[in-house]
Amino acid sequence: MLDIDIDSKMGILFVRLFGRLTKETRGKLNEEVIKLIHNVGIKNIVLNIQNLNYIDKIGLKTLEKCYKICNKSFICINPNQLDLIGNLKYVTDELTAVNLIGV
Repeated sequence: MLDIDIDSKMGILFVRLFGRLTKETRGKLNEEVIKLIHNVGIKNIVLNIQNLNYIDKIGLKTLEKCYKICNKSFICINPNQLDLIGNLKYVTDELTAVNLIGV
């Protein structure tokens, strides 16, 4: 199961993921987040994965797709600092992410 909390503040889209991001649940992320990025033209995204308890290869590819379609800043909240996607900026909290974006 995947739960998604989406919030927008100061021109930044905050996406918080909870549960499992897998082949079976990636459709929800595609429907809710990737469509939003395409349709609205979101430029700054903070993706919080600290409450994901499992990500499979397909889930990682879905996160990479989000990263690739983002026009400007894509920062991942990842308290373990795991290098899941190359060239992605990882920070430990949302305040640090906002400061890094600089809005």
